[in-house]
Amino acid sequence: MKNLNDYKDALDKCSHCSFCQATCPVYQESLLETYVARSRANLIKEVFLEQSMPITDRVKEIVDRCLLCSNCQQTCPASIPIPEIVISARYQIYGGKRQGMTQRFVMNRMMKNRGVKGVWKWASQIGQKAGVAPKELPDLSRKTFERLYPKTKYSPKGKVRAKVGYYVGCSTSSMFSDTGDAVMKVLMHNGIEVHLPKGLVCCGIPALGEGDIDTAKEMMVKNVERLSALEVDAIVTDCTSCGLTLKETVLSVLGPEDPAYEKAKGVADKIYEVTDYLNQIGLSRKPEYKDWKYTYHVPCHRDWSPDLVDAPRNLLKDASLPNLHELDDPQKCCGGGGSFFMEYKEVAQNIRSPKLEDIRRNEADTVLTQCPLCRIYLEDGLKGDKTVVHPIFFLAQAYGFLTTVKSKK
Repeated sequence: MKNLNDYKDALDKCSHCSFCQATCPVYQESLLETYVARSRANLIKEVFLEQSMPITDRVKEIVDRCLLCSNCQQTCPASIPIPEIVISARYQIYGGKRQGMTQRFVMNRMMKNRGVKGVWKWASQIGQKAGVAPKELPDLSRKTFERLYPKTKYSPKGKVRAKVGYYVGCSTSSMFSDTGDAVMKVLMHNGIEVHLPKGLVCCGIPALGEGDIDTAKEMMVKNVERLSALEVDAIVTDCTSCGLTLKETVLSVLGPEDPAYEKAKGVADKIYEVTDYLNQIGLSRKPEYKDWKYTYHVPCHRDWSPDLVDAPRNLLKDASLPNLHELDDPQKCCGGGGSFFMEYKEVAQNIRSPKLEDIRRNEADTVLTQCPLCRIYLEDGLKGDKTVVHPIFFLAQAYGFLTTVKSKK
């Protein structure tokens, strides 16, 4: 991924069909052709491959003003991997030093130690003092996922239908342990044995967003080593961005020549988003019918599994929770985009605004989404008007396991 020359053939496939224009959140907010994927790709080609233009502040701004949402790639007839190309361009510009020293220090500490007691709290305090931790972030959970589930294996009562590894992402580990608790209870209630490998670190996607491919690779190799050692039928994650990273991005970062590549492929073959996995294996025990009104915000990082978009819909319908009230545009981006909402606050809020209006018009009381960042950013915008939770948390409530939602600040 470091070498933009590897993407020369892909860049040459662009036919300027304008499909990306219809799906780019930044373009839709600004209506400036400069920010359409085709224009950004052409700029990267001229600056870094043809070297016909210098790296100016304006070039940096155009390369940075991308959510890495992948909507352009999903609608591109040639499937040009624009997010990877943008990440590579950021690496060429910044060499992994896009952030200031304090920001890099805080982020790296949180990524490498996201399951260690006290580290996230410490890093958050440092970030707040340095002005790099946004107000939109919720309080940390009273108990991290690691404290709730300290063992490496949890077996269901009765016959074991399947064995899965559970990759717990950073947000679930420390901010939304309610999601992790729900995943564990729902899986075990349906006869699934859950393995929790020790020593997992961040999936690496925050570092990739900053162009820090080296740090991301370090994280990925550690996770591959630990996940590949599991003797399980599948590996599930509750976060769509973690899933994308573990399923696809890791292979682009490592490359076939890397010693860890074959193990990474083996891991990738087993990766599922948890609602997708449960929908495919089926529920062995279903809750009683609930007439709860809910709607579904589909995360942008959804294209790594063909069934992921409809998995929560189908799973909850099968679980006697049929009262789904669709949004007018369920796949419209919320504007979060990793750290994008921190760096381009006004743009992000303008992207989020129509999504919030769509949700407020909806009859549903609860918004479901699998992306922790979407949950954070939507909760902040809704100001308590609606509840935002993971689909598995909603299912766990239907089973009667959980009754409360972690409150924001």
